[in-house]
Formats: sequence, structure tokens, C-alpha cells
Amino acid sequence: MTSTRAIVERYAEARMGMDAAARHAATIALADGLAVMVAATGLEPSVRPFMAHALAMGQGPSTLIGESRKVSPTSAALANGALAHALDFEDTFEPGKVHPNASLIPAVIALAESEDATGEALIAGLVLGCDFACRLSLAPDGDPAARGWYHPPILSGLGATLGCCTLLSLDPDATTNALGLFLSQFMLADELKRSPLSHLRAVREGLAARAAVEAALLARAGVVAVEQPLEGQSGLFRLLTGAPPKAEVFADIGTTFLGPDVGIKRWPACRGTHSAIVAAQRLRRRGISLSDIAEVSVQVSPPNDMLFVPRNQRIRPQTPIDAKFSIPFVLALALQGEEITLESFSSQNLATDILRDLAARVRMAGSLAPPHLEAVFHFHLMTGDVIAEPIEPLDAWRAGDTALDDLGSKIEACMAVSLVPVPPGLFTAALGDLADTGIGPLMQLLRTGIAAN
Repeated sequence: MTSTRAIVERYAEARMGMDAAARHAATIALADGLAVMVAATGLEPSVRPFMAHALAMGQGPSTLIGESRKVSPTSAALANGALAHALDFEDTFEPGKVHPNASLIPAVIALAESEDATGEALIAGLVLGCDFACRLSLAPDGDPAARGWYHPPILSGLGATLGCCTLLSLDPDATTNALGLFLSQFMLADELKRSPLSHLRAVREGLAARAAVEAALLARAGVVAVEQPLEGQSGLFRLLTGAPPKAEVFADIGTTFLGPDVGIKRWPACRGTHSAIVAAQRLRRRGISLSDIAEVSVQVSPPNDMLFVPRNQRIRPQTPIDAKFSIPFVLALALQGEEITLESFSSQNLATDILRDLAARVRMAGSLAPPHLEAVFHFHLMTGDVIAEPIEPLDAWRAGDTALDDLGSKIEACMAVSLVPVPPGLFTAALGDLADTGIGPLMQLLRTGIAAN
């Protein structure tokens, strides 16, 4: 069993050996994550109380995206973090079903501004924090949901905590304490899956990002937490699964970096619903319309079965974030014939009878999808014919294979709906200058829409 202390010691050593691919992937993740956060300022109402709360807590050195005033780093991490997952358009580490950068980016940029950190320190925090979150997602020896936990934000939040500690150059003792302090502030039960009006699914990363910043700052101040926050008798993993974490996933820390394997999202919905979009595209190419479909049965495997239950919540979602977590509703949207965009999950579409009617005709099949497939969609037509569409695992849009220019259309779409208009060209230019200028000019642009002189 690998100890928390040994893990953080390996990350301290890994900071000196970060390769160009890992650094590049961190820059791509930052560009993608910030663009999605900017879009959320104009599209997702559930983030507004977080912005108002951050402003009410007083001024400070860290930017609130889309707002003219600055606030404390903890308030900025909270409010900007609420933006990160609000549209469900941020990147995903597919093997572990986790969003490794969702709380990491808002936490690290808030501290980078308040600490006047170098671009190098920022990138180091992003590289190591993302890698840690990815490895943590592979470490559970069992299903945390079976014990009532909604674990992805917990694990990504621990990655954010390590990223903050890296930026602050904390030693292994302090970093271990910070991980324990994070877990003292943030855990999440999966009851949110059964609460159709809950905002938590959208804004949860803000709570994790704030806890990460707070934990790192308190650890730097000398607060001692626990010795074995991950592997202890009552440590995180025994709470999640009843067993210690899988030691092998931490064996090659510093030799291999997982950030380049993180996938950029093509569509603004839960990654597990993307098979529905592909199936709908194939059906439309066959010339099949909504009126031709009697019902649809879908074979999936866990954890994507949760995209069908609770059934009433999935066929009649009441919030945009809930709709993005529904294979029946996403399939109905995609079959309607429109490209799935940031505007697809509007309140008008959520209330459209034809979409609700089709979603109600989509059910999860009694058998699992074959192991080599992501899903199998069986379209039962009014004629009595059945069309089967097997969906193989979708190719990841790997951060490591992506150039900044490749994100151009996604960045433009995100900037077009932001609260404060941000010129895409200035945004990418500021990202390109990050190593030389630090985070300041980029955050000024996101705060005001105006480039620094």
C-alpha cells in the first residue's frame, strides 16, 4: 500500500521532470477550461448566487470571470469554480470518468493571481494536479456509489489541492496536511442524482475549488491535519469503497504524465450521452425522422446506466444540467436534427412536447452492452422494422494531440455567449504569452474584455 506521504514526495520530485507533452496538455486544458467557464457566465443562472456571494465577501487580488471587481482567492475559486462544470462542456479523463481540471483550474488561477506566481509555477500546478486527479480516479477498489458517494468531484478536488500546493511550493508534510484539510471540508453524497432541482450537479466544482485553496493556505500557515488522508483506516478510500486505494496506479508518478490523455469534449453534455448523439447522426443519415420512431431501447454498461434513472427525471429534465445527464433527452435533441450546441439545452427546449414525447419512448434495455461497445441503440420503427446502431468507444480528442488553433471554433462559440465579450484572438494570444507574462494579463482580459497594455 502506497502512503499519502510517499505519493506527495514523488510529485515533489516530478516537478523537476515535467516533459513538453505534459506542459502542452496543461496549456490546452487551461484554454478549454477557461473558455467553458466564460460561456457559463452568460448561460447558466445557477452560478449567479456564487458570483454575488463572492462580491459580498469583499475585495481582494483574484479575478471573478465576467465581473469588473476582484475578490479573495477563496471567493474567486468558489465562484469561478461554479462556472467550470455548469455547462458540462469541460474535459474528461475517460478511463476514470472524472473531470480532472474542473476544480483545478479555478483553484490554481485564483492562487496564481493572489501570489503573483510565474507562468512556470502555474503550469506546474496544472500538470501535477491533473495527473494526481487522473490517478486517483483509477484507484478505487470498488464502486463508491454503492456506498452513497458521488466521488468524481472529491477526487478532482484532491488534484486541485495538490496543484495549489505545487504552486505554493509546499513541502511534503504541508501537502499531506492540505489533502487532509481538503477532505475535512468537501465530501459529496450521490443524493444529488435523485434531486431534480438541485444546483449541485452544475456548481459542485466551486465548492471543491474553494476547499482546495483554503486547504493549501491553511497548510502553509502550519495547520496539521491527519497523517494518512488517503489510505488510513478511516481514510478517503476506505470510506469510498471499504478498501485501500490500488497502489499500482501511483507507481510511475513522474515517469508518465496522464494530462495528455485527457479528452476535450466535442458536445456540451455528459460524456456518457455522446453515444446518443452519434447514434442519432447515423439514423438521420439513413433518412429516418422523429415521426418514424416508435420506441428506442439502449444497451449500456455502468456507470452510464445512471443516465436513465430516475426515469421521470431523465425523460422530463427540469434544469439544463439535468438534461445534459440524460441519454433519453440528449437522443431526442439530436434526433430533432439540430447540431448539439451550447444553446440546445434552453428552457424552451426542455419544455418542448415533441422532445419530451420522444424521450419518454427511450428506455434502457435489460441487457448490458457488449464489453467492446460503448452502447447499442435499437430503433423500433413504426413500420415494425428495427435498426440496431452499435456505438464503439468514441475516439478521444486528446489534449496531447490538440493544438491551440484546433480549439478555435469551440473558443469562438464560448466567447460568443459570455457575459463580458472576450475577443477570441486576444484570448489565444494571452494564453500564448502565459510563460512570459504570468496569469495577470489573461485574467484582466476575462474580467474586462480588454487586453492589458
